[in-house]
Amino acid sequence: MKNHTRILTIILPGDEELSLSVGLKDRGHDVLKQLSELLGISDLHLFGLSVVKDNQPLFLDLEQKLSLYLPKSWRKNSATDKAILFLKVQYFVENAQLLVKSEALQLYFAEVKRRVLRSQCFDQEGLFFQLASYALQVDLGDCKKPHAQHFSPPAFFPLWVVGKRGNDFILQHTPGLHKELEGVSSSVAALLFIQEALSLSDVPLTSYQLFKNKGKTQGCVLLGLTSTGLEISEILNGDHQFLYSLTWSTIHSVTFQGSRFDIRADGLPEKKLVLYSHSMLHAKHLLQHISNSHRMHLNMKPFIKKLEEKQGPCRGTHREKFITDGEDLDFYESDDELPLMKIFSCQWPERATPGRGDVDDECAFEMSVDEPKEMIVDDPEDYMRFVKLWVGEPVDDPENILQFFKLVDSEFVYTL
Repeated sequence: MKNHTRILTIILPGDEELSLSVGLKDRGHDVLKQLSELLGISDLHLFGLSVVKDNQPLFLDLEQKLSLYLPKSWRKNSATDKAILFLKVQYFVENAQLLVKSEALQLYFAEVKRRVLRSQCFDQEGLFFQLASYALQVDLGDCKKPHAQHFSPPAFFPLWVVGKRGNDFILQHTPGLHKELEGVSSSVAALLFIQEALSLSDVPLTSYQLFKNKGKTQGCVLLGLTSTGLEISEILNGDHQFLYSLTWSTIHSVTFQGSRFDIRADGLPEKKLVLYSHSMLHAKHLLQHISNSHRMHLNMKPFIKKLEEKQGPCRGTHREKFITDGEDLDFYESDDELPLMKIFSCQWPERATPGRGDVDDECAFEMSVDEPKEMIVDDPEDYMRFVKLWVGEPVDDPENILQFFKLVDSEFVYTL
């Protein structure tokens, strides 16, 4: 049977749109392969394809056909609107040095920058000025005229910072911070930006909307998936109220049956939390994302620890700096002064990797939670090959599914 083609729109992290011609029988990995060839980037393994379904974002299972996620009108070639998928970061690294040799660094930077601009971390205002200086170095290069209004504040700061400080204040002080980075390459500035942005609690976070009761849209709960566990909050009168922070070591199991989602962990009332997703499809894909993220954390933890011991967040030193209007030198009495910021005087190796001796051969990783296979990972290039191996394994391939899930009375259980 002929594989009829359709047009599919892909939106990249920097909001650039690409149009692809895909077959009705094509699967997610076919789209990702075509994207890799088009972009000239071979290591998109930390990225996923996302679709809006039931008004909620959902990462595709790359082994499934596109027709599972896209509307019937697209399949019948009668759609009046575009069929859209988003290329997004699906797995956040815990240390930006793991991206040193990644061909996808600029895409990763664009995704993190987009999240920074939406961040609501009001208690870290000073960090946003530091991040803006890094982003300016990435996008514009060296600051030639430190006192010129050479950028638009909303393109580099969250709107709440712009509203609080105003364009004049930002344009007065940010160019000086940008000037401090003269000579730093775009790739190094991107790595510094990503590393600092990871400290914002709402940046390396993928949120899923769940509900307290089945079939009811009241009692909305946000389940945030991070590289280190789950963050759970409740939405009350439009405000987020934090409920639980569950690290992987405290979670015993995650189960779904239909749309019901069951989390068993220390720190929960009766060590159990029952929530409901929009559908069984959403629940299945959420469990898959959780299991993959947990395995990535386990596999990368020894390497990250070794990397931090050997190198730290930066090879060089940093100095500290205040932003002030120059009139009131008492930091605690002036609303025009910002918290202390770190200005790094070091440069990470530009798209280079540490020597093979920088990380000992003792740094080995299990290939999965259940199998004792090990793989030596010595540097960021090895790391990317490693990610390709385990992310590339489809979790619902009949030959692999039993490694990660066990079927118990029609329930899918992932035991941590």
